[in-house]
Amino acid sequence: MLRPVQQFKDFIKSHTLFQPQDKILLAVSGGKDSVTMVQLFVASGFSFGIAHCNFNLRGAESIRDQEFVKNLAQQLNVPFHLNTFDTTTYAKKNKISIQMAARALRYTYFEELRLAFNYQKIAVAQHHNDVMETMILNLIRGTGIAGLHGIRPDFNYIIRPMLCFNSASIEEMVEENSFDYVEDSSNSSTKYMRNKIRLHIIPEMKKLNPSLEDTFRKNLSYFSELEELLIEQVSKIKKDIFLEKDHNILINIEAVQNLYPKQLLLFELLKPFNFNLTTVKDIISNLNGIAGKLFFSDTHQLIIDRKQLIISSNEQHILRTKLIEVHENQISFGDFQLAINITESIPKDLHTELNKIYVPTELLIFPLKLRAWQQTDSFRPFGMSGEKKISDYFINQKIPVNHKKNIPILINGDGKIIWICGYRSDDRFKVKSNTKKITIFELKK
Repeated sequence: MLRPVQQFKDFIKSHTLFQPQDKILLAVSGGKDSVTMVQLFVASGFSFGIAHCNFNLRGAESIRDQEFVKNLAQQLNVPFHLNTFDTTTYAKKNKISIQMAARALRYTYFEELRLAFNYQKIAVAQHHNDVMETMILNLIRGTGIAGLHGIRPDFNYIIRPMLCFNSASIEEMVEENSFDYVEDSSNSSTKYMRNKIRLHIIPEMKKLNPSLEDTFRKNLSYFSELEELLIEQVSKIKKDIFLEKDHNILINIEAVQNLYPKQLLLFELLKPFNFNLTTVKDIISNLNGIAGKLFFSDTHQLIIDRKQLIISSNEQHILRTKLIEVHENQISFGDFQLAINITESIPKDLHTELNKIYVPTELLIFPLKLRAWQQTDSFRPFGMSGEKKISDYFINQKIPVNHKKNIPILINGDGKIIWICGYRSDDRFKVKSNTKKITIFELKK
């Protein structure tokens, strides 16, 4: 096994997967791929521990695999880590597939072990044929450039040192060295898409191209270089058209219109904010539409404003309603502080200030409420007799769409709006000549 061991060590060194003195956590299922990885680590003289996950999906077979891996670790006198999961319950609770549930549980557990036992990296036994399967799977489901490079040798703390081998070379090592392993019966089931690709689609493709693996290897290299070129180009565009302001990202709509190819580049620009391709297409089709159109990803929202796209984190828009009790003198709301003071010495000149209002104390009904604006809100603007919708007031004031939800609205205990904080107070709460005591509300950023 001298040649495969050297190939293995050369691959690790060329990709700087880890240093020879590092301690590595090996994810071992008990199958031929992970067992061969263990034996290559032994032959290379690397320090490692073994982790096994029992997902309780195959009854007695799952117990058999668990005991096999445990015995292998004992024979090699290396640390052994085991966790069992109720995968089915986890999948139902999180409304995801069994495969996705197993993946989430597996990698969360491995990362916990890495931190707890000071492993430098986590090694999984994916090989070149897995790369082929992933690339085909991504093409079937739909993918961008990133989905065409398949599986990378190193991502965060996960390494894949077996990518230098294909399934045939692993089979050869197993047979030549009589490695013991266990066979997962689910690998032969075609109810999983990946198994269909491995058992049916790839064999048919090999009939058309006997050198399919070499072809994929060349394509992988080409697509990886193409992705690097795209990343570099997108990085340059970001510097030119992204503007950070008040925790938001602003992108000039005219600059977006001038992108070419528009869909590809905008998709890559918005990828860090988790907008999918369908949403990006919708954004493009609405660039010349009415301002205020909203688009959402799992983590962010994008607003098409008059001349720019405004991207903000969803967390910025979770502003909780705050109740203000009678003796409180300071309230936090989003990025603001509302200071409250009561005085009987009424200033002769109650001049208007955007960030400060004076209200007759006797009109206040506690608890007051501080919350974000709602579509149905209306008030009586100071100096006017009729009511006006706050939404119309915002439009007249040309307040950017993304700012509206962050403006605190001060509400009396009877539901009447006292103040659009920082903008305009309600005429019903103005100080009169017979006012004896006033409450001063001052908004601070």
